[in-house]
Amino acid sequence: MFIRDRYINDYNRLQGFRQYYISSLIQTMDAGADQDKHTEGFSTIYARKSLIGRATYDFRGKYLAEIVFRRDGSLKFPEHSRWGNFPGFLLGWRASEEDFWKNNIGFINYFKLRGSYGKMGMDPGAAFQYMNKFGLSSGMVFGTGSSIETTVGPPSVANPNITWETQTTRNIGFDSKWFNDLITLNFDYFFNKREDILTERDASVPNFTGLSLPRENIGVVNNKGFEIEAGFHKSLTPELRLDITGNYGFARNKIVFYDEPARVVPWQVRTGHPYGSILMYNAIGIFEDQAALDRYPHWTGAQPGDVIFEDVSGDGIINSDDRILFDNTDSPETFYGISIEATWKDFSLQAQIQGQGKFLRRNYYDNRRGEAGNYFQWNYDNRWTPTNTKTNIARAYNRNDYYWSLEVNDSNYWYDNTAYCRLKNVVLTYTLPQNLYRGLGISRASVYVSGNNVALLWTATRKFDPEGGGAGAYPLLKTYAIGANITF
Repeated sequence: MFIRDRYINDYNRLQGFRQYYISSLIQTMDAGADQDKHTEGFSTIYARKSLIGRATYDFRGKYLAEIVFRRDGSLKFPEHSRWGNFPGFLLGWRASEEDFWKNNIGFINYFKLRGSYGKMGMDPGAAFQYMNKFGLSSGMVFGTGSSIETTVGPPSVANPNITWETQTTRNIGFDSKWFNDLITLNFDYFFNKREDILTERDASVPNFTGLSLPRENIGVVNNKGFEIEAGFHKSLTPELRLDITGNYGFARNKIVFYDEPARVVPWQVRTGHPYGSILMYNAIGIFEDQAALDRYPHWTGAQPGDVIFEDVSGDGIINSDDRILFDNTDSPETFYGISIEATWKDFSLQAQIQGQGKFLRRNYYDNRRGEAGNYFQWNYDNRWTPTNTKTNIARAYNRNDYYWSLEVNDSNYWYDNTAYCRLKNVVLTYTLPQNLYRGLGISRASVYVSGNNVALLWTATRKFDPEGGGAGAYPLLKTYAIGANITF
């Protein structure tokens, strides 16, 4: 099979306005006043072309192979590196079809071993990074005049060797059925390496120099994990059948290389940590009183009721060297789910449970509090006061007049673990007896009751919906429905 695909996007926009019209009857731009008139516009262009081919092989249902090849071209890259070749192949062996398997391991009635290798390319970022570009800006006044002139800025430094980011994925796994399909067990292990990631050389030219180098294909990130799925499928009686399937997945990535600047302390080195790890202070409690302040190193100006930052360096001083990297802030590493389907006579019940492991999300989205706004309830209930000193909720505050503000010195005090387990879907269906509609031209009819986001069975935080977009997101809605399915 061979496929050719092409995508082109050529877009430009012009927008303008005038005001102070003397009449609404004349609706043209020229009829407006020159004062405060405004125009703006921009244009973009992008194109990508792909050539895709695939070939499959099957020998007696036992030996399986598939080869995939694609050649992609992107307008974002210069001509000498515009095209990339990305192959892939899959191999499968249905071992349960072999005679030695049937004669010795017959209780596993189906077993397929499979492996794959594939490479793919990405073209993120702005187009034409390989060209020196001038920047246009307005707002400059020259000489003694009062006119505001458009200016041309110096060119940005180009990278003539910019090319594809690549990801190479290796996978091995198996599918199996045991005891005449009573039990299913599937497993996958994957390892992928993302290379040539576009990133800046921060170590070579630090930000404080004011210089800016182009992004280069130098970053490397590894990602590995596994997924296991197991199921139980059995007709317990002639009228009752039960199917239960569960899955668990784990994935972890780490930065292998980027041009990382030298760190003052070793625990702030990002290489080796997951992508997206956040550097911040470790909050270990609330200062109960002045005596607690005097016993432990604290930020200058701290007072009872403030958040305690851990003295990671042990030097008796709280400063930026005491910040540590927190993982699990970009995405969860674990996911799991259970699906249940039970049928009894004309009734069927389907239910799905899903969840995720540790994942830190901000429990705040707007810090304008005190005289500027209201507090969240979790900031109010059980907060520190002179008469309530043994608590894990800090004192009341005003705007950003405190060192432990998330916008002043971020810490994990402002993050919650959003691990959860939720009863996601439930559907109860009843199939009507055919004698009720046989003469109406209906072949099958059923009624059902369903629920979505039915119940949060467990969560590590109750401050906001852990499955939503964070503290500022609208919580997920519970939806219940009654309906019918009719087939003619």
